[in-house]
Amino acid sequence: QQAVPTPRTVRAPQPVPAPAAAAPATCLLIDRQSGRTYTASSPRTVIGRERTPGGVVLHDPNVSRTHAELSFDGQGWRIRDLNSTNGTLVNDVDVDECPLRDGDLITLGLVNLEFREN
Repeated sequence: QQAVPTPRTVRAPQPVPAPAAAAPATCLLIDRQSGRTYTASSPRTVIGRERTPGGVVLHDPNVSRTHAELSFDGQGWRIRDLNSTNGTLVNDVDVDECPLRDGDLITLGLVNLEFREN
């Protein structure tokens, strides 16, 4: 009686998973009057009265349609005024563009938003 060779198991090479794309950085904007919380995502988020993809909509007639832009550069968040009618204030100082720190108060029209880094 002749021994039957055991078939060798051959494993197919496993595909190497693609590196996961880094999750976008996010920050929170907390409306001091209503308590409502908005989430902004990197690389940029537009804030204004007008709906924009991924934007933050504020229902205040003193806020411009596209009022300001939050951006994240991989290190920190910045806010830039988009030539709004009534300006953008950070901690009661009128700014064109400035870096943001956790706890800063952003004023757009009559809306006060507390900036919180995640």
